[in-house]
Amino acid sequence: MLEAALRGTPPKEPPLDALKRQGLTTLFVRRGGCVEAGPTEHFVKPSKRLDTRFLRASHALSDGAEIFFVAFWLLPALARSQARYVHIDSSSIASVVLAASLLRGGEVPVVRTFQSYGGIQGYQFNLDRQEVVLISASQSGTLAGEISDKVKDPSLIITLFSTADPATGTSTLCDLRFHDEENALGLPSTTRVPDPASSRPIRLIGEHFTAEPRPPRSIVPGRNDAPDVVVKYLARLQGHGVFHAYKASLRGEKRAVWIDVQKLIATDVFAEWMKEVVSRTIPVATKAIIQFGDDPGSKPHVDAILKEAQRQGAALDRADVLTLSDIEGEDAKADWPETASAVLVVGGVTGHGAELLAASRALRVYASRSHRLYLTAAAMPSSRRSAELLRSNLTLPTHKFQTMFELVLDRAKTVSSWRAEYEMLTDHDGLPEALASRFDILRKTGDGLESTLFLEGERGPLKLRENFAFWPGKDCSSASQADVFTTIAVILENLRGGETIAQERRLTNTIYDRSVLSAETFTRYNDGIIQAAILRAAHPIELNYEDAPEESRLVADLIEQMTELSTVPQGEALSEFLLALALGRLKLCRDDLLRLQTQLEMVNLSDMQDWLAQRVRALKP
Repeated sequence: MLEAALRGTPPKEPPLDALKRQGLTTLFVRRGGCVEAGPTEHFVKPSKRLDTRFLRASHALSDGAEIFFVAFWLLPALARSQARYVHIDSSSIASVVLAASLLRGGEVPVVRTFQSYGGIQGYQFNLDRQEVVLISASQSGTLAGEISDKVKDPSLIITLFSTADPATGTSTLCDLRFHDEENALGLPSTTRVPDPASSRPIRLIGEHFTAEPRPPRSIVPGRNDAPDVVVKYLARLQGHGVFHAYKASLRGEKRAVWIDVQKLIATDVFAEWMKEVVSRTIPVATKAIIQFGDDPGSKPHVDAILKEAQRQGAALDRADVLTLSDIEGEDAKADWPETASAVLVVGGVTGHGAELLAASRALRVYASRSHRLYLTAAAMPSSRRSAELLRSNLTLPTHKFQTMFELVLDRAKTVSSWRAEYEMLTDHDGLPEALASRFDILRKTGDGLESTLFLEGERGPLKLRENFAFWPGKDCSSASQADVFTTIAVILENLRGGETIAQERRLTNTIYDRSVLSAETFTRYNDGIIQAAILRAAHPIELNYEDAPEESRLVADLIEQMTELSTVPQGEALSEFLLALALGRLKLCRDDLLRLQTQLEMVNLSDMQDWLAQRVRALKP
C-alpha cells in the first residue's frame, strides 16, 4: 500500500466529476470561450438580456481532440436515451453529436437546430419520444427551463457550458463557475452592470457579433484640426509652384500630390532650413555623400547642400559624392577605408523611404561602422504608422533621419477622383467641348496638374477669392489649385487619426464608428476652390449621406441653390458637385436625390454641367 502510494498509482476509482469539470473548464478558458465586452460596449444576448460577458462554445470546439473530449462526457446520456433525434441551439455544436456517435457506434441520430431563443416558439419538439436537447452555453439556465415542458424527458436537456444553476430537471455538463477547491480555473462572477445609455450594444447575428449601427457623426474641419505643417510650411510655400497633383510616377502609377524639389529649393523657406541643417546637423567630418540617380530631386538637393556648405566655409567639398550603384551590387567600388566616418544620404522627396532603406542595406557592407544622416527635403508617408516605421528603421544611436517637413497622406487613395473622372470620360463619345478639353488634360499628366485640378465654373478656373482660413495672414492671390488641394488633403488626413484630434472629432469609419463631413463644411468654406478640394480629397464614405438624412437634405439644398446661381461666385463649384454625384463619390438619401433630379430638369446649365446633370438624372435612387 505504501509503495503504491509513493509510486503514484492511480486510484481504483478516479474522480471523474473533477476531471470532467476542470478539464472542460480549462479547454473553454484557454480557447477564449468567455468573450468580455470592453468598457464602452455591452452584449445584447439572444434572450434580450444585457451583459458584459458572452459564452461561446464554438471557441472551445475548434480542434478535433477537444470536440471528442466534450463528446466523451455526453456518452452516458446518449447511451441511456437511445434517442434518434438530437436538437441543438446552435449549428456550432453539431460536431459534438457526430463525435459522440462515432465513439458510441451504431446509428447516427438526426441533428436539428432550433436557433436558440429566436426559434423555440415555432419549433417542433416531441413529447412522446425520447429526444436529447443540447444547449451550447448559458449564463442563466433560462433557455433550458423554457424547453423543459416541450420534451418528454427534461433530464435529457443538457447545457454544455454554464455559469448558472441548471433549470429544474435539466443538467449541465460543465459548471464553469470558479470554486477555490473544485474549479480553481473557473470564471469569477461578473460585477459590472452594463449601462445601455453610455455603452455600445453588440448583438449576435447568426454566428457573428455585430455592433449596433449608429447614425454617423458629422464633422466640420476647423483651423485647430490642421497639423503644424500647414501653417509652418504649406502657407509659406503656396504660390511658388511647389505642389502638383494627378501625376504619373516613373512606373506609371498616379499619385494625388507631388512636390517639385527644384522649385522647393528655390524658396526662402528651404534656404532657411538648409542654413540650419548645414550649420547644426551635417557633421563637418562627413566623408561621403550618397545620392540617387533615379530620384530627380536627389542631385539638386545635394547641390544645394554643397552650395550652402561652401557659403558657410564648411569642408564638405572634400567629401566623395557617390551614387547608390557605387556602393552596392557587382559594380560597387572598393570598401570604404574610413569605416567609422560620417556618411550623408540625400534624397529629394520620399514616400515610404525605399531608396533610403536600400542605401542603409548597402552601407552595412560598404561602411558598416559609419555614422549616417539620412536627409530628404520632404517626406510623404501614406500613414502615421508608415512614418513611424521609416523613422525606426533609419534611426539608431549613430544614425539619424531628418526631413524639412512631413505630409502624412495616402496619395494613391486620394487620387481616386481624377482616375474615376478620366474613366468616365473615356467611356463616352460626343463629349461637350469643355469636357473634351478636360479629357486631354487628364490624359497628359507627365508634369502633373497645378491649376487645372478642378472643373471650371461659369466664370472660369476656380480661385481663392480673398483669404484662406488655414493660411492666416497670407496673401493668397497667387495660390494654385494644387496648393489649396494639398492643404485640404493633409487636414482631412489629420482628422482621420491625428495625435492631437480627440476621438469624437475624428473622421473615422469602422464597424464601430461612422462619420461624414458635415454639410456645414461646404457653407463655412464657400469658395468654390475649397469646396472642390474637399470633394476631391474626401473619401467617398465621408460623403455618403444615405443614412444621415439631415446632412443629406442640407447638401441637396446647397446643390439646388447652386443650380440657380451657377453664374455667380456662390455657384462656381456646381460642376464639381455634379461630377461627385455622377461618379458616386457623393451620395444622398433617396428623396433628396429624386428632388435634385427633378430640379436638374428645370434649370438652364452650361453644356458641361448639362452633360454631368444627365449622368446624375440617370442615377437610380
